[in-house]
Amino acid sequence: MKQKIIFLLFLVSIKGVFAQQALLPEVPKKLEFAGVSIKLDADAQKLIQKEVNALLTPENKYLLDKLQRIQWYFPIIESILDEEKIPEDFKYVAISESSLLPDAISSSNAVGYWQMKPATAQEVGLRVDKDIDERKNIYASTRAAALYLKRNNVIYKNWVSTLFSYSLGATGISKIVPSDWAYATEIAFDAKTDRYLIKAVANRVAFEYRINRLKESPFSFVEYKKTKGKTLEEIASLVKIDVNELKKYNSWLQVNTIPTDKDYSVAILVPAENIEEVQSKLNRQIELATSDAGFPILKRVTIVTASEDEPVFYEINEKKGILAKPGDDVASLARNSKMKIPDFLRYNDMTDKELVEEGKIYYLQKKLRKGALPHHVVLTGQTMWEISQMYGIRLKNLLRLNRMKTIQRIQKGRLVYLQKKRPKSEPIEFLKAKDIEELEKVPIKENYDGKEEKVLVKDGRKSEDERVNTPIGTTKSSKPTIPETVLVEESNKKPNKPRLEDDDIVVITDEPISRPEEPKTTPTKKIDTDTPTVIIKTTPAKPNTVSSANEHKVDIGQTLYSVARQYNVSVKELAAWNNIPTDEKIKIGQVLVIKTPLRAAVPIKVEEAKSVSSGSSFHVVQKTETLYSISKRYGISMKQVQNWNGMSDQNVKIGQRLIIKK
Repeated sequence: MKQKIIFLLFLVSIKGVFAQQALLPEVPKKLEFAGVSIKLDADAQKLIQKEVNALLTPENKYLLDKLQRIQWYFPIIESILDEEKIPEDFKYVAISESSLLPDAISSSNAVGYWQMKPATAQEVGLRVDKDIDERKNIYASTRAAALYLKRNNVIYKNWVSTLFSYSLGATGISKIVPSDWAYATEIAFDAKTDRYLIKAVANRVAFEYRINRLKESPFSFVEYKKTKGKTLEEIASLVKIDVNELKKYNSWLQVNTIPTDKDYSVAILVPAENIEEVQSKLNRQIELATSDAGFPILKRVTIVTASEDEPVFYEINEKKGILAKPGDDVASLARNSKMKIPDFLRYNDMTDKELVEEGKIYYLQKKLRKGALPHHVVLTGQTMWEISQMYGIRLKNLLRLNRMKTIQRIQKGRLVYLQKKRPKSEPIEFLKAKDIEELEKVPIKENYDGKEEKVLVKDGRKSEDERVNTPIGTTKSSKPTIPETVLVEESNKKPNKPRLEDDDIVVITDEPISRPEEPKTTPTKKIDTDTPTVIIKTTPAKPNTVSSANEHKVDIGQTLYSVARQYNVSVKELAAWNNIPTDEKIKIGQVLVIKTPLRAAVPIKVEEAKSVSSGSSFHVVQKTETLYSISKRYGISMKQVQNWNGMSDQNVKIGQRLIIKK
């Protein structure tokens, strides 16, 4: 009986061996790696077969876990290698190096998926310090490995040689790689071939065979890029997964909060059936960072007008549109557009009791059924009608997408659906208060020599009341309230050089001036000794002093929100200074009080100053401004602005500096 049992066990073991051998691929005499054909002699063939057998047997938990990781990580690696134009076969190198374990460490202190030492990792752009180790980030480390391989292939011009260099470095293999491998499409392996190459090719043979016989994994990774300042706890809560699982696949982060120096990709493992839902939530978060950025998309169609009474046509979100100028109403816009009033009202979702607003662009064609972006975050004072105009969506469609029956008042921070109908099972979502504040603080940049600043050129021949511009810190009928500007004079005086008159130029920047504890003299700072410059003598002022007499006259197309952005203040502050609600609709010509910190005077070059004559000023073109609105602001014609600035057409760009004469 005992002998019979032993015999049966022997048969079972033999059957198991044959079953395992059936799962093992046979190494051919010739194979291909990264587009290079490799001939194997008998010895090389045996060596690779031995490695293949060791990799795939026994089929225990260690092997099954490795195969699972391959299914999860290979789609990421394949995508990046394809983007970087690296042969796909190099994905097997990551298995050979680390078994796709992020915390793998070699005896030589190489770390991560692609086993890099600190110096090599930093050389290819990875961050390695006490807070972040990107060698353990599958996205960053794969891009870095691709860069390393790409560089070495420029030297060796053969992907198998490049593979070899990943082990010993470009310099390390220079004396041992066969010289005839350069540009070769066919090479040979024998018993003397380096074991690193033997193992790499064995990994390719073994796992290419094995993963093609696996069932599709029920899990997959989703990449989340816009992670600055977030914690893994916040991200886990957002996508409703266990934070410990998230930390397991993101061990590159060694602090609680993701740094803000750049975007770090977070790998989120989710069930395959939930990928679309999770991706939608993540995309929604990314959109919130820029919400309405770039909308509406405007393109001026009317380049030149014979008179200011002629209509100005635009493309708004790729639809025909018309600019509402001072004095326009629904009837005049419809007449100028050669269409019936009911059609104009229908295209713009208006009733016959509503008035047009100066400076706004109105549609002359049907709007779309859905928007170009999936979502929009409601900012201070915005209405559903304004959002429908912003994105060119029919109002009734916008209401339907958001399960709204009437144009009810919408709360600031609400997530508005622009493409798909809000799921009935999902509650109305709102952005966090701190994130809304960040959105509303985004300033409109005014570029002047790389700095955000405004230029005032005073006309000594005119009275204070006749100055063209009213800079921050001044009123229409008073001297500038910036006490620090006392005297401007030229250094390095030379014969035949024109001299600027005292107090001709003031450059206003956003840098507050600190007052010394006991100023004894008025300091004079020399900027440059080699070229003529302007020296500004200043008397320091208290930092962050608020001027109480600043004013802003509302221009065409401006809202409370856009004015707040212009002066880099919040809507709440601007509304409080003027005793009006935050959702107040301001009117053209309305004067708003602006309370901002005093600005410091800084030097500019004489060459820059000479480009503007006395009695002139610079105007820096801002977002939404047109040549028409700028000319109206200063009470001049568009033709004059074109002549002063040598413009061949009426197109202006954000940040462009225009000379304005008076």
